Parts: sequence; structure tokens; C-alpha cells
Amino acid sequence: MKTKKWISVLLTAALCAGLVGCGSTAESTSASESTAESTSSSEASSAASSGSAETAAAGGTLRVGTDATFAPFEYEENGEYVGFDIDLMEAMATQMGYSDVEFVNTAFQGLIPGLTADKFDVIASAMYITDERKQSIDFTDPYFAGGLCIMVQKDNTEITGPDTLSGKSVAVQVGTKSDTYLDENYPDVKKVTVEQNSEMFLQLETGKVDAVVTGRPAALTYAKTSGNVKVLDENLTQEDYGWGVRKDDTALKDSMNAALAALKDNGTYDELVSKWFE
Repeated sequence: MKTKKWISVLLTAALCAGLVGCGSTAESTSASESTAESTSSSEASSAASSGSAETAAAGGTLRVGTDATFAPFEYEENGEYVGFDIDLMEAMATQMGYSDVEFVNTAFQGLIPGLTADKFDVIASAMYITDERKQSIDFTDPYFAGGLCIMVQKDNTEITGPDTLSGKSVAVQVGTKSDTYLDENYPDVKKVTVEQNSEMFLQLETGKVDAVVTGRPAALTYAKTSGNVKVLDENLTQEDYGWGVRKDDTALKDSMNAALAALKDNGTYDELVSKWFE
């Protein structure tokens, strides 16, 4: 499958719409326009709920929003997007009948606004399924188990688990579950927010922070390649990753769930897990 690439698209604005009316001399015309607008809005909503499925049926392009800074899920290598999410989404798209995948590289905090603004069809970016996010978007079935963990420098003996984070400086990526989790559970830590995971890891490597809180799969991958940091055994949370879709796009959600089940049945899913995590 040929993959299209959009580089450095930062989508952070939410969609806003408003109607302003004035005048009082053409009431019948206004009523007609109001009826037409209502009909148009209804038709647009119906189209949105089935558009992705129709695109697949026509062999079209699946637009995928991702923050390509989170190895081994999604990152850039030699000018191309690679990772577990990238490979799995391409396999999913083929299974669902799409002829192409277009990855839209987007800052993590802009992914949900971008999805609801129809900048892409699905979020595939190692995003945890949370009740807060479910207020804005819907999720597919979980596709990978994760959880938040603590990473420190190898010679750090002061931070040994969650109960020793108090008063320490901890880096997190802005807009992620790590960010909100520290606010809610560890208000006394010195939280340092960064835009990208690479910045977060660099803060730890250079000793600017005492620890990093992030997803365990990514932390283990980084620790293996770095050699200067370690991941503590005890997780802070147990979480599931899911793909985000618009609430009205039930056809796409159902199609993705069916495709994921098929890839698990035919062995493709296990092959990709082995490739990226073992």
C-alpha cells in the first residue's frame, strides 16, 4: 500500500460555527432559509456518519492523525513514518478496503480537535481510552495494553516507586494522560511539560528533571536504546490503547473493530507485536 505523508501539520484549533441574522422584512424568506439550513445540516450529519465507510467501499484514502514522536508506536525514520501504529493502521486499512493511508502529523494536544474538525478520519497515536476523552470522541476496541510508568537515570537511588515521587521534578508530554494523572494524583511534584517525547527524554538524560512519567512500552523501548536510564517495575496505572473516531462515525468504528479481529485471527497482529515489542 502506498502511504502519503503530511509533514509537521500542527492542528490545535477546535471547530467553531455561528449564525448571525438581521432584518425583519422578509419573514417568509427567512423561514424558507431556516428550513433549508435545517435540511442541509441533517444531510451533512448523515453523510458524516457514513462517509468513511463509503470511502473504503470506493477504495479511497483513510486519513490518520498521529503524533509521530512516540517510538515504537509512531515516529520518523529516514524521512518516513514507522512504528507499530503505522504498520497496524496500514494493515487495517487494507483489510477494510482502502487503497491508501494518509498520515497527518499533528501535535498530541491537537489530535482530538483535529478529528472533530474532520481534518482526518481516525486517531492512531498510542492514545489511552479515558472517560474524559470519551466526552468528545469515541474509541474502537482496545488494541494494545499499556500503563503509565516512571523512568529515571540508571544511577538514581532516590526514586524507587510511586511513593517516592513527592517533591521531585517530573517531565511529561503536554495533553497526555501522564500530564493529567500527575495533576490529579501527585500535586506536590514539580511537573515539567514538554511538547514532544524527545524533549521529555532529553530533560531526563541531561539531568534537568529527576524522572519521566510516560507509557511503559515507549519507556522500555527508549531505555533499551539509551543505556543511561531505567524503567521502574511498578506501574502507576493500567491502561488500554484505542483508536479514536468521531462519535457519529459508527460505520468506521464497526469496520475497524471487525478488521482488528480479522488481523488477530490471521496472525498479522501477532507478527507486528513481535516486530516492534519483542
